[in-house]
Amino acid sequence: MRLFQFVVGTCVVLSSLSAYSAEPFTGEAEAGAIIVSGNNDSESYNAKAKTVYTHEKNVYSAFGRYLKTTSAGTESARNWEIGARYERELTDYLGVFVGQKAESDIFNGYIQRDSTDAGLKYYLIKSDEMNWTVEAGYRYQKTLPTAGGSTHDNMGRLYTEFNKALDKTLSFKYWAEYLPNFTETDAYLANTEASLNVMLNSVFSLKLAYLLQYQNVPPANGKYTTTTTTMNLVAKF
Repeated sequence: MRLFQFVVGTCVVLSSLSAYSAEPFTGEAEAGAIIVSGNNDSESYNAKAKTVYTHEKNVYSAFGRYLKTTSAGTESARNWEIGARYERELTDYLGVFVGQKAESDIFNGYIQRDSTDAGLKYYLIKSDEMNWTVEAGYRYQKTLPTAGGSTHDNMGRLYTEFNKALDKTLSFKYWAEYLPNFTETDAYLANTEASLNVMLNSVFSLKLAYLLQYQNVPPANGKYTTTTTTMNLVAKF
C-alpha cells in the first residue's frame, strides 16, 4: 500500500514539474489499484515508470515496474522488473542497443531472472502519427528458480512494436517478443502486449493494457502462461 501511495504521489509531483521539463529528458509514471471488500477481501496494486535521456544520437533509458495482489489476506501474485538500456542511432532508421534488466516472479517459479541484451533496431515506419520498429539481437539470461539452483541460457531475441495515434486523444500500442533458447531448445519464451491510451489532458491519461507471457519450459511450480490486465492512470513529463 505504501509503495502504491508513493507512486501516485510521484505522478502528481511529475505532473507539476512537467511544465518545466524539456528535452533531452522525457518520461512517464503510471499506477493502478483494485480493492474488493465483502465476502472475499482482495487488493491489487501495480506501478510502472520509465525515464529517457537523449543526447544527440544517444538515448539512455531506465525503467521499472511492480505488481502485488492479495486475497483474503494471502499474497497471490508479486512480480517486479528494473533495468536500463542504451541506444545509438546510426541512421534515421537504423540503430544499435545494449541493455540490462532484472526481474522476479516467485508465483511463476523464479526468484530472479537477469538478462543482458545487445542487437539492432530498425524503423519500418517512422512518422508523427505512426511508428513501427523491429529489433533482433542476442540475450544472455541467468535464472534462479524457486526450487533452487540456477540456469544459464544463450538466447536470441526478436521484437516488434507498433504505435498508432487513432485521433487526438486515443492511441494504440502493440508489441510482441520471441526468445529462442540456443542452450535448451525447448525452453523458449514469448511475450506480447496490446494497450489503448486515452488522453485526459496534456499530462494525464488512462491506459488499458493486456499482457501475455509464455514460457515453454516453466520452472517447478511455474505456469506456461501468465496474463495481466491493467487499467492505470498515467502521468507524462
